[in-house]
Amino acid sequence: MNAILMRVCSAALTSSLLMGASQDALAQDIHGIWRTEMTEEGYLEVNIEACDANLLCGTILRARDPQGNEQPYEHTGKRMIWDMVASGPTTWEDGEIWDPRRDRNFNSRMELSGDTLLVSGCVFRICQTQTWQRQL
Repeated sequence: MNAILMRVCSAALTSSLLMGASQDALAQDIHGIWRTEMTEEGYLEVNIEACDANLLCGTILRARDPQGNEQPYEHTGKRMIWDMVASGPTTWEDGEIWDPRRDRNFNSRMELSGDTLLVSGCVFRICQTQTWQRQL
């Protein structure tokens, strides 16, 4: 009788561990430095990392001109993305993004595909999306 109980407990423990691990294994790694889309002034490099147990945030690391030279930038160190929640293995939503050019916050979602990140800012279901590239 004890052997059967031990097998049942072991199976339950293994199953719960695998379920937790499979959620993490399914999510692609979004952590790291991302380059925003190029504008006339250049682009930003944003570091995306965990900011709470289940949330992602992004902080502006630096600004670069179109040739890639680092430029002084008044918003270096400022949080640009916050409270992003995983909604699937390659998607995050329910967060916000700050647009430094307009000094406005927008509802945000992100979708990862390899080294490309689609970052959307939305107002009243109208969204604008940028394609960011992973910095290696």
